[in-house]
Amino acid sequence: MAFIKDLYRDEIRNGYLVTSDIKKVWNRQLEIWQEVDRICRKHAINYWAAYGTLLGAVRHKGYIPWDEDFDLCMMRPDFNRFREVVNDELKGIFEIGQITLGLFKIAHSQTTLIDYIVRKTKPQGLEIDIFVLDIADDSSPEGSLAYKAFRELLFATGNYEKLLQAVRAGKMNLLNDLDALKEIFELPDEMSKIKMLAVYLDGLFNQSSKVAWIQDSINEKANPFDKEWFRETVYLPFETIELPVPVDCDKILTSFYGDWRTPVNDGNIRLGNFHSADIPWREFLQRVDFELMLPKK
Repeated sequence: MAFIKDLYRDEIRNGYLVTSDIKKVWNRQLEIWQEVDRICRKHAINYWAAYGTLLGAVRHKGYIPWDEDFDLCMMRPDFNRFREVVNDELKGIFEIGQITLGLFKIAHSQTTLIDYIVRKTKPQGLEIDIFVLDIADDSSPEGSLAYKAFRELLFATGNYEKLLQAVRAGKMNLLNDLDALKEIFELPDEMSKIKMLAVYLDGLFNQSSKVAWIQDSINEKANPFDKEWFRETVYLPFETIELPVPVDCDKILTSFYGDWRTPVNDGNIRLGNFHSADIPWREFLQRVDFELMLPKK
């Protein structure tokens, strides 16, 4: 199914050349979106366009002409529910590319997206990203306390001994139970830690009126959004489909980008070393000669 108009024709959009190759990449991403949308509708999971995809929906009614990403987001409770059902729900040509505490990558197995490091097991098809929104500090006593607990939970997974040193030095109040933090740290693998942490973070979610991208919160660079901005979902045209966006998406874009109405090409290339909208990545790995593909330095 083609979601992009004039799929096999180059086009100039907003003064920028969009090639048919990029349109084919976009179309494959929209195929993945259709599957994600099906799962979310089936399980009553709320999601919205995020980052440049949100900006594209509001400003361009489709992709930003120089952007090759497709980003969605969910609040922590919905993100956790999506993680619980996605393994059983993904159909045929779609596969999980990556799972972290704050990010889901859903890949298209009939395509190729390979970066500088070639992994023969990790799915390496064109993909879309689903980001999580976790609590941020809203300056209320309850919200600030919950946010400190949130950061301590994340800190415990990385280095338990450093956590203890921080507690002994008085740099952390240890809002969470030390035994619980130790239990998380001692779990045998990363996925077990992610599942346990996700449950704790879900429990904290309603204690603050603000949310932020989890990576921004980890780095204490959070530019928080009011949960109220997401109180309702509206649908905006995006290429030939309609995407769900938060009702106050203009406030979100202003908070994150500043003057988002003026188009700016960031110059980032997001398609790695090799990409194909037509060749399955497993076939690509078997057949391509990387010595020939990569230029000599």
